[in-house]
Amino acid sequence: MSERAYLLLGPEAGAKEQELKDIRARLRNEYGNEIELARFYPFETENGEMFTVLNNNSLFSDYRLVILGQAESASASLVQAITDYLTHPVDTATLVIISSELSVSQKIMKLIPKQNTKIFYDLLETQKADWIRNHFRRMGLSITSDAVDLLMDLTEDNTQELRTICNQLGLFWQIGAKGRPIGEEDVQTYIHHSRQEDAFTLFPLIARCDLKQSLKSLSAMLGSGDSQTPILLVSGLLWQFRRLLSIAEEMSLGSSESEAFAKATVQGKPSAIRKPKDKSTYHDAVQAYDIASVRRIITALAEADIQVKEASTELTPLILERLLYRIIKGKGQALHQASFASF
Repeated sequence: MSERAYLLLGPEAGAKEQELKDIRARLRNEYGNEIELARFYPFETENGEMFTVLNNNSLFSDYRLVILGQAESASASLVQAITDYLTHPVDTATLVIISSELSVSQKIMKLIPKQNTKIFYDLLETQKADWIRNHFRRMGLSITSDAVDLLMDLTEDNTQELRTICNQLGLFWQIGAKGRPIGEEDVQTYIHHSRQEDAFTLFPLIARCDLKQSLKSLSAMLGSGDSQTPILLVSGLLWQFRRLLSIAEEMSLGSSESEAFAKATVQGKPSAIRKPKDKSTYHDAVQAYDIASVRRIITALAEADIQVKEASTELTPLILERLLYRIIKGKGQALHQASFASF
């Protein structure tokens, strides 16, 4: 059993990253600042490079911190190699194994001390809301419940993404010195300000069924190189179409368009449409997509949400392009290869 090994498990990426920072800080206190840091993934380690770094002294540092991410993807041979190393670890390196699953091979788990094994679960909705409020409170800011709800709809459950977006929003707010709580419209304004192209600029194009401009907008978004852009894009479109569904359902019960706009919700939470520009966008959307279409599109977006989180960077543009074809041309219906090529 190796005291110089850690196992960080579970889906909550932000807390795992913070634990990793804490481990690194403790090692720096013990061995000095010049610690060599190396990060590997299963597909990179089959040639033994990770174990070379672990076992061999560095020219630049007396101590090494080696991180293996996505350990749930480790092959049987890699698991055995890790087991062999943990049975006879070196004194000049610490190995941190990270997985989004709740467990890895028992061969590995039994060789890592229980006090060095931690599981990080996703935040519950109530925990996520409290986390956002407390984060802004520490920044000397306050935020309304509507704004918290919108941030929750547009972000993942992990604190890593939440922290990034909340820090950026807080800085944006402090620069403006508004002197009042951050509101829902302020969050939307920030998103427009921070990204020239995003779900809020793409949705009006989708509402008008403008495939050509939608694809151009998508290309501009992906050109930013931000790995979070595809996830935020799909989350933002899900929010917009859930809002549209509430409007369509309200109108099907006999409400006028203006009445439905006033009663709009997102997953049961009030989200009235007030701005003339937004009213124009949702008017176009109501004309273009009926209730059945909107429900199919929400299903398609939920599927895409999973796909963009699991796909490689190279596949993401194709997934999102096909998604736009499916929304605008297929009205949510799955597109076969032939029909996709014919558009």
